[in-house]
Amino acid sequence: MTANPPQNASASSLRTALRIVNTVLERETSGRAGFNVARLAHEVGIDPSKASRITQELCDRGLLERREDATLRVAAEFFALARALDHGLLGGSRPILRRLAIEHGASARLSVRDGVLVRLLRAESAPEQWPARTSLVTPCWCTGAGRALLLDHTRDEIAALLADYELIGVGGPNAAHSAEELVAANDRDRPDGMVTAHGEFEHGITEYAVPVRDGGGRICASVALLGRQPDLMPRAEQIRAGLAAAAAALEELVSS
Repeated sequence: MTANPPQNASASSLRTALRIVNTVLERETSGRAGFNVARLAHEVGIDPSKASRITQELCDRGLLERREDATLRVAAEFFALARALDHGLLGGSRPILRRLAIEHGASARLSVRDGVLVRLLRAESAPEQWPARTSLVTPCWCTGAGRALLLDHTRDEIAALLADYELIGVGGPNAAHSAEELVAANDRDRPDGMVTAHGEFEHGITEYAVPVRDGGGRICASVALLGRQPDLMPRAEQIRAGLAAAAAALEELVSS
């Protein structure tokens, strides 16, 4: 079946925008000098004119900003999410995530949602590394962390959130391709209290995730465990218990 060109273009643009934001943030957190548009285009592997157009769109949306020397950095709004967690969730999460990662030999992650984006705030990995990409910004519809952040959303709220986005072509082989598919996946997982995402972001990778709630019962973050599907699937029940305990500990930080 022939793919729809506008859908492919939309998916490609979103993937490129995510790669650009990730690349700028990784460069910034490394402590090295930032990229200007030309160097960013080379690093990401895209045409300079395309990089210029997308970075301008990202600046217009408040996700990136230009310094006086024309290098790019992530805009203040990106870090406002972490600052909003001033109750100690970010700082206190490290030992909780570390224990979870070591116990299950995988990567434990704390994430928050910003519109359709999931922003990784902290990740802790077991000593034995596994070959999966660490993405700082991902779409909400094709990750366990993202789906956990949307567990309280109604069908209409999810449809409205994704109305301007083309889901086809983004994510792994089992990613949702429509708002209806995303709703169905969350309806399936909600009774278990844990989102199960097999191959939704990347082939062969499983992600289990649960929401973290604030004192008012609202979802403010998600905690997830991510690793090779054959390694994690046999441990699903132990992982469920571990994630529930981690979420409870994180919620204590939120309330303190």
